[in-house]
Amino acid sequence: MYLQSASLLGARAWICTRAHAVRIWLGVLVAVGSLHPAWLAQRAVCGLVTCFCCLTVLQEIASFEGFTSPWYKQLLFIVLGICTFGVLFLVAKWSMKARTALRFSKCPLQQAKFVRVTLQDGRSSLHEVEVLRPAGTSTHPYLSPEQHPDLLAEAGFPLQERLLEYRCARYFYVDGSDSFLPVPDVPKSFNSQLAASAARLAAANEPRVLEDHEWQLTDRQQRYGSNEMAIPVKSVAALVADEMWHPFYVFQYFSILIWVAGDAYWTYAICIGVITWFSIITSALETHQNMRRLADIAQFSCMVEVLRGGSFKQMPSQTLVPGDVIAVLPGTLPADCVLLTGECIVDENMLTGESVPVRKVPYNPSVEGLAYDPDKHSSCTLYGGTMVAQARALGGDYADLGISPSAATGGVALAMVVRTRFYSAKGQLLRSILYPRDSSESFVSDSLKFIAVMLVACIGIFIWAAVVLASVGAQPTRIVVRFFDMITIAVPPALPACLTIATVFSIGRLRKIGIYVTGPHTITLAGQLDVVCFDKTGTLTVQGLELQSIVPVNNGRFEPSSTDMQQLPPDIPRLLASCHGLAWLGDTLVGDPLDQKLFAASGWTLQDKQQQNGGMAAPPAGGSGQQLALVHPPGRPDAGASVVRRFEFSSQLQRNLVVVKLPGSAGASTTTPAEDGGHALAAADAAGITEDLLGAAVPSLGSVHHSASSPALAGVAAATTATHVLYVKGSPELIKTLVQGSSVPPDFDRVLSEYTREGLRVLALARGVVAAGSLPEGAVKQYSQQQLEAAVPLELVGLAVLANPLRPDTSGAIQALQKAQIRTAMVTGDHVRTAVSVAHLCNILPVGRPVLLMDAAPAGTIGSSPLALSVLYPDGSVNHTVSRAAVLPQVMMGELECAVTGKGFDALLIPPYDQELLQPMLRRGSVFARMSPDNKRDLTELLGSGLQGAGPGCPKLGLHVGFCGDGANDCGALKAAHVGVSLCEAEASVAAPMTSKQQSITSMISVVAEGRCALLATYQIFQFIVGYAMAQAFATNLMYTHALQMGNYQYLIQDLFYITILAALMGYTEPRKALARSKPVGRVLSLPLILSLCLQIAVVIVFQLVALGALHRIPWYTPTVGSPDLRTYIAPETTVIYLINLAQFIILGAVFNKGYPHRQPLWTNWGLLVAMILQVLFLIYSLFSVDPFTIKVQQLVGKDPPKGLPDAFRAGLLAIMAVNAAAAVLAEVLSTYSLRLIAKGQTSSWWRRRKGAADPAMRQGLLGPVLLGSTMSGQISGKGSAPGSLPVHLPTLQPPSGAALL
Repeated sequence: MYLQSASLLGARAWICTRAHAVRIWLGVLVAVGSLHPAWLAQRAVCGLVTCFCCLTVLQEIASFEGFTSPWYKQLLFIVLGICTFGVLFLVAKWSMKARTALRFSKCPLQQAKFVRVTLQDGRSSLHEVEVLRPAGTSTHPYLSPEQHPDLLAEAGFPLQERLLEYRCARYFYVDGSDSFLPVPDVPKSFNSQLAASAARLAAANEPRVLEDHEWQLTDRQQRYGSNEMAIPVKSVAALVADEMWHPFYVFQYFSILIWVAGDAYWTYAICIGVITWFSIITSALETHQNMRRLADIAQFSCMVEVLRGGSFKQMPSQTLVPGDVIAVLPGTLPADCVLLTGECIVDENMLTGESVPVRKVPYNPSVEGLAYDPDKHSSCTLYGGTMVAQARALGGDYADLGISPSAATGGVALAMVVRTRFYSAKGQLLRSILYPRDSSESFVSDSLKFIAVMLVACIGIFIWAAVVLASVGAQPTRIVVRFFDMITIAVPPALPACLTIATVFSIGRLRKIGIYVTGPHTITLAGQLDVVCFDKTGTLTVQGLELQSIVPVNNGRFEPSSTDMQQLPPDIPRLLASCHGLAWLGDTLVGDPLDQKLFAASGWTLQDKQQQNGGMAAPPAGGSGQQLALVHPPGRPDAGASVVRRFEFSSQLQRNLVVVKLPGSAGASTTTPAEDGGHALAAADAAGITEDLLGAAVPSLGSVHHSASSPALAGVAAATTATHVLYVKGSPELIKTLVQGSSVPPDFDRVLSEYTREGLRVLALARGVVAAGSLPEGAVKQYSQQQLEAAVPLELVGLAVLANPLRPDTSGAIQALQKAQIRTAMVTGDHVRTAVSVAHLCNILPVGRPVLLMDAAPAGTIGSSPLALSVLYPDGSVNHTVSRAAVLPQVMMGELECAVTGKGFDALLIPPYDQELLQPMLRRGSVFARMSPDNKRDLTELLGSGLQGAGPGCPKLGLHVGFCGDGANDCGALKAAHVGVSLCEAEASVAAPMTSKQQSITSMISVVAEGRCALLATYQIFQFIVGYAMAQAFATNLMYTHALQMGNYQYLIQDLFYITILAALMGYTEPRKALARSKPVGRVLSLPLILSLCLQIAVVIVFQLVALGALHRIPWYTPTVGSPDLRTYIAPETTVIYLINLAQFIILGAVFNKGYPHRQPLWTNWGLLVAMILQVLFLIYSLFSVDPFTIKVQQLVGKDPPKGLPDAFRAGLLAIMAVNAAAAVLAEVLSTYSLRLIAKGQTSSWWRRRKGAADPAMRQGLLGPVLLGSTMSGQISGKGSAPGSLPVHLPTLQPPSGAALL
């Protein structure tokens, strides 16, 4: 018989991976009660996984096929289903192809009532098409589709719209393409609407003009539907009806029928039947609860202030569509919006895991550009599902537009809806969880292939048994029943449990140490990781930054560094106090930690707009009423400065800028209407809006012509005549290109190199003075950031040097991963020299080895190479005249390390791809500096399955990639990686499939250890279950050759009290503390697993035959021949085979539960050890005891002749069991030794040549002969080398580790 009790977990794992299945499978709720998914309740996202894990990944759609449902096919289907006693109904339920063939007829998509959607991998599903009446611009102004269909069709107006909803996305049928096309996340015309609206709002400060843009409300309402994320929740009865007809349960019903009709195994059949239905009902109840929890989390609605018809109206959030203008109020956002006016402080913990509230600023076309993207321009995007903690306006009172008094007080922040329902950020995250990335199906497919081979072998043995049964007079019907019984034995339905048991235990152990898993499929993927990328700041280093010193610059020369603001020029503390994006949230100052450190170092006081409105301080004399914030020295508000414009930090620009109005400067001058119009035109020009478009949008401005011209900027007025000052801080190499050359010290690069070599973070500080009359009127308010930087001469005023020390455990964790043959890399936004220095400190880069720096070639460089290559030597010198033909092979050989900048990375991804440069970067790059969030995501994809949307020729390494980060900038990479671990305070976040509250990269070691442990345990449990099935199947066939059958309770004891307990507790073994150098094999059909399993099956078969052979040595023994109806249960043969089977199950459980190298030894698993000891004692009791339990229940023979087994034979049988155990251990040792010989052969030169032929790097000659071993005398710095000189010669170094050569 097969593992019926364990199959309960198999069924539920087959339907959806849930932790409760293990409890039902074990039958002990208390033992694993700690695995109750409390991690599902704290945050929405944790519970999302448990409901729909059976759903497939959202992949590219291969085709749409149209179908209709003729009445005659429906009638014929019902008749045939009844005639086949419901078998046809089941076939149609399980097979999509059979269902469509039996019930539907194919037709053109334009006429289809049902559509079959087929994915690229061949999976398909059928969905009903909804027919809608055309809306908006699709309708004729006079003719009705009902009255004049022919005229409308002739004029090209659609008579109806055909809508298909598939996987939370909407598709509309398009005649021209004869297909269903998806509704875009953002309307195609949205960017033009947004840019025009922003320009009009800036020009007129009147929200009503935003509605002048002619976008069709009804069109978008029809295209995008209601703004709600409704997830259907089936009733418990419906779930029971669905689950009870799952193939696994139908197989259970068939098995129960065979047992009852064929063998009258009533006790066993009733027991399994009760447990099966208990599993079905509890599974349905749990699924219903999880689906309800998921639906409650997804569904959100509230009342929103929406601008409709020229005034604000309170409307339900379900009515929102992209393009709506809403008032932003504190609370949860119902959709993704782009901020138009005002500022907001938002808690994005649910999306990113970032515990620090984020400040949002209005959309500025001159900064973000006209190609707005809500995923890239996060600084002005309010994401649905996040919490607005504070919203405030920077001016304007819209109470007269019907807005509620609470929202209109002091003005209101306005935003435009950009994405709704499942197209929003929250919706996309929900979709990614509902349809997770399709993990490798090799385990299931390989397992089924192996089971098929085993089934064929069992059927072959049964043919031999069937011949014997026929010779003793067994009826053909009984032989057929025995055939089906053999199938129920040889095909273990508990196979799906192999995918979940160890994973569930690993999730529980990780949760105990503060690592929360929202994607269970990532556990086993963690066991196969090849490379792990780490963010630097806050991940490899501590979260905070410490200001080490300020190095002032005066007249183009560095002055002594200091942290005493009294000793520094006055511009520096004012710059540190004002050049940031900090804001007050109640009594807490929120914003970037770096900005907070620099602001605290200034010692100044910040009063933002809200505090000023509250009467805490008044603007300085002559200050602008439009100021964003006021900063002043302690106790001296009259000496403060007003921040009137702020350009937030951008990872693309690598800097931020503020415009400060100095105290005592002239106030805002009175302007004429014509000048106001000029300001509006300047704003439109800065936004990229033409004068014609602005004139069409606001006709009153169309006749105004901006005639002011910028005066010469040479000779800036003295500071006493200055009205404003520009303060800039950012990356030193970029600020150097913006400031005047005379303000840059000659030793700038040397000083910067000294600081970065020590791993310090350096920011350059610059200022630009705006003298009265030096800029056109209103330019300070209207110019873009680039225009201001070009119009106002900037000068370098200093360097801010910050220390960001490593976490104490970083170096050890990196070394542990490298020893485990896992490549490590740093991906950061810091300067490349700083990143290289920190990489040396934390052992990502070996000390003493030169580093090849890959940066983008300077603009105007003559040559075909997109990169500028240079070699950084251990003493800090740099050789800029190296030959790619010399250094690239040395990189691939490990003699040179590799560091890449973000600009260099971008240059390499411009088609046509330079494979000679890309391969070394991907294979050997260890440091990636100045990387933007998009760069981080792209790198993760390139290392893994390939860059999405890349053209032909773009490489991919196909590695299993992990990423560990701590902030919102890492979200893209965390999701793109196979295993993403977010270091955040949240218990769970949808930013990554795993979140760690440890705030240490040692959590990655724990994840890898648990992944390897779970993967190895999964394989071992698979081996055990298959080995058990083969042992029981062969034993049953041996009984058939004697016309015998094992008893009812014998099967029950084997399945419930041996196999179930052993298979469950095997997954409870914990991982080893130290990571092994090798990782588990990647597939079931791998030589180590198959060889081990086949040898153990051979040992099982041999010793079953040996045990029966020993039976013939008893003097009074005569072979038993059972009755032709196969209902003889008590016989010496059945007793011997039953007992040897029990022993073999224990032996298989012990042999397959190997600990080394990824799991703890067997004796550390106390539950399994105790269970095995009790099973051995029960076996010895059954072997030597003769009492009512062994005779009546276990149906064993006694000790007396002629059918008994004497004590001497029983002792001999025990010795056979011991020899069986020794032979099993020897077989496992032989398997391991054989594999070592094979591995040794693979390291031979022939094998390396064969593997090298498949390596694209070797095929391209990247690993050709190189010149090594020369001294570096006189060539370290490369001084005196001319372009095109001989290749640089490098010293002979220690060979790189295996991890480095991945």
